[in-house]
Amino acid sequence: MLLYLVRHATAQDRALGVPDPSRHLVDKGIKQSQKLAEFCKKQQLKPQMLLTSPLVRAEQTALLLHQHADWPEPQKQAWLIIETLAEVQLKALTDLMAQGVESVCCVGHEPDISALLALLLNTDAGHFFIKKASITALELTPDQAVLLWSLPVALL
Repeated sequence: MLLYLVRHATAQDRALGVPDPSRHLVDKGIKQSQKLAEFCKKQQLKPQMLLTSPLVRAEQTALLLHQHADWPEPQKQAWLIIETLAEVQLKALTDLMAQGVESVCCVGHEPDISALLALLLNTDAGHFFIKKASITALELTPDQAVLLWSLPVALL
């Protein structure tokens, strides 16, 4: 299965006092998401499924990918919310593989994306820091994961 991991784009600052689950994308985040979507469309990257954390900033990032890259409608997944164990996320991905899903994009959060990458690649999460609106691609089989590439939005 081809797995794309996307970190949500830039959202409202926590210091503004907005409850964390309700933080919206700011203008910079909207532009980042659109740039990411343009890259994906140009590269003909189109996952079979688009899954997102139910937190607003991740949902908005996924919706912009849907709208601007012609990706599938985003589906909220509780296992993509912040502080979900990487083992729980891996189990969900393994279940999707078993169902025959060939490609999926998960829009989520740090440090969860780094923790999942570390588990998949059998290394320490400290080796990764995925920037906002970045995309990482992996090839997943039941036995292993191979990192194909990882690009920050600034390079797109």
